[in-house]
Amino acid sequence: MENKRKKNLKVIMLGNLNSGKTAIFNEFAGRRFGTYTCPSTFDMFYKEMKIGNEIATLNFWDTAGQEKFKSLNRHYYRFSICCILCFDIHNEESFNSLDKWINELHEKGLENGLNPEKTIPLIVLLGTKSDITKSDKSISKERVENWCKGIEDRYKGDKINYFETSSKYSINIKESLNLISNLALNQYNLREIDEKKLKVIPLKQSNLDSYSSTC
Repeated sequence: MENKRKKNLKVIMLGNLNSGKTAIFNEFAGRRFGTYTCPSTFDMFYKEMKIGNEIATLNFWDTAGQEKFKSLNRHYYRFSICCILCFDIHNEESFNSLDKWINELHEKGLENGLNPEKTIPLIVLLGTKSDITKSDKSISKERVENWCKGIEDRYKGDKINYFETSSKYSINIKESLNLISNLALNQYNLREIDEKKLKVIPLKQSNLDSYSSTC
């Protein structure tokens, strides 16, 4: 039987302190809302999932408060296949900071084996705290969609999928997790195909001629 390489998909979470990011992370991990205390360093958990006809292990990473230091080290970004970017839909600063996180993702994530035509990895955007009644200061869906389109064009990235979520009432938690899992596995498989192509580089006819000999 053919031995297949185990598919470990590293998924990182980014967003400002108090953006609701860690609450979403805990929902993904199956931890009850409001019952978990953040560690002082990175937090992570593994989740084995059946995705279509394949089994993959998703390795979720959260900054767990490290974002208060404004910048994260490269180890956090290394080998990530997907980024879950979070912001509070009622907080202007949280939304405006998305550009900062995108810039850092671009600068520190380039060693992840991306297609040369892309400069940022796969991103899923989550607006948090949707259970709170919106006001005129809340960030509209139209504004978010315009931001996503601008990032896609600027960095030549994949389509950014957006969900408004609530960890308190588990709104769009399962739906976003399922999409993230499918997109991450698809991205992993595409990278495997690219790696195989790099290993099989056809020689030009001129090179073939130089290796031929006459008796």
